[in-house]
Amino acid sequence: MRVFLKISAWLCKIAAILFWIGVAWVTISLDISSLNAPNHWREGDDWGTPAFNHRVYLQIAEVTALAVLALLPNRWLVFSPVTFVISLLVVLTPFCSIFGALSEWSDLLSLIPIMLLLSLLPLCLILSFWRQRNGEKVGYV
Repeated sequence: MRVFLKISAWLCKIAAILFWIGVAWVTISLDISSLNAPNHWREGDDWGTPAFNHRVYLQIAEVTALAVLALLPNRWLVFSPVTFVISLLVVLTPFCSIFGALSEWSDLLSLIPIMLLLSLLPLCLILSFWRQRNGEKVGYV
């Protein structure tokens, strides 16, 4: 069982790193270009206002934090229950925006593949915390 948990944690960690680095690369490059754009090219009526800028900065900060948490060794994120809960709450923030944007439950079915990708990092943290609580030494994952 320990080997299965370790292999599962490694696979989730590798997939989460690839996913969040890719998301960060695309999101940050698009957001920075939208902040520097001379005219309106994105949807929304508030382009160029402080509200738009703050929303873009918040999105950049969220994606950057998730990419950094994906890259950090899990032993740093699960060494105590407090750090585990804090890091788990941070990696669950994308689910808040998904559930907040749903207008109907039928929309949830179309988002299942994205939700599976978003759940890789929390699953990796939970597996590492579980392994650590069972007395196994947690290295990078």
